Amino acid sequence: MQGQTLERQWRVLRALPAHPKSTTIPDLLQYLQATATTGSIKGLTVRTLERDIQTLETAFGSAIAVNRAAKPYRVSWQGLARLDGGIRLTDAQALALVLLQMHMGDIVPASLHKGLQPFFTEARSRLAQGAGALAHWPDRVRVLERRRPGYGPQVASAIVRVVCEALFQNRMLTAHYRRMGEDEAAEYRLHPLGLVRAQGVYYLIATAWDYPDVRHYALHRMTRAVMEARTARRPPDFDLDAHVASGAFHIPLKATPLTLVLRVPAENVRYLQEAPLAADQAITEDGDFCIARARVTDSLDLRTWLLSQGAEIEVVKPVALRRWMVETLSRALRPYQKPVLAPRTEKRRPRATARHPAKRRPQ
Repeated sequence: MQGQTLERQWRVLRALPAHPKSTTIPDLLQYLQATATTGSIKGLTVRTLERDIQTLETAFGSAIAVNRAAKPYRVSWQGLARLDGGIRLTDAQALALVLLQMHMGDIVPASLHKGLQPFFTEARSRLAQGAGALAHWPDRVRVLERRRPGYGPQVASAIVRVVCEALFQNRMLTAHYRRMGEDEAAEYRLHPLGLVRAQGVYYLIATAWDYPDVRHYALHRMTRAVMEARTARRPPDFDLDAHVASGAFHIPLKATPLTLVLRVPAENVRYLQEAPLAADQAITEDGDFCIARARVTDSLDLRTWLLSQGAEIEVVKPVALRRWMVETLSRALRPYQKPVLAPRTEKRRPRATARHPAKRRPQ
């Protein structure tokens, strides 16, 4: 008798729809009876099924979702485990996992990635079987980063795995790192603090040895990485968001911010209104132009952006920055002021044939 009860409750559990879908007790009973293969299900009543749901709710806790406010009340399964030994995901959960694998899969720590692999597989299978809008969403969304044309720097997958694992486990890292402008890599003992992807490049944020300075180490310049057993030292006041917001990735050229004043044609000022240079940006009209003022960090990124705007933006102040713009643009213009020289071509000598033998030079 007890064996029949366990078998019936197991079948009830497997018949529950995954949250957010749900079913009523009468509908669940009808489905069970229609698919019944044993007598324990064929003789099931609404009252017995209600008691079974209560028993399952006690055993599985929050994995059994019961909405008693509904009349009749509704029940569903909201655990991730599927009751046939696999995984049960909702469409929204499947979509979230697929997008995670598409855009962040390469920086998931290896120890977690192996455990998540069945979830990734089930998520793709779930979306492949669906016919709704969610099933097509991964094919309709892409994330592009603003960077120069061409291919980004290549990073060895083994380097990424070790760095992510060390960061995840808060362990020290020994890395062979080649600094910009140097041919040979040197050994560094690093304390990982964070990982940032900026314009297609991965940077490990870390301190080295016993120094307190926070530095950036581009992963594509690492030739070797080994995770150590020692725990990494983490400054108690370090915050990754605050570090990024401070302009640490803007390659500052001066320590103190400057007040930037730009003169922009009125028809183009909308771009600055949509994407302000700073929180304190202010824009005033000046005839056919607009004057934009903002307190910004004088960085390589800022100057690169100003140069890319060409004649669409005029730097009014600071005077030193305006002078730098004039000198830089003048140097860029010089090669284009020279006449274009046609590529030098050499006249080919006619190939010798039987009718026209090659002429011999006099001895």
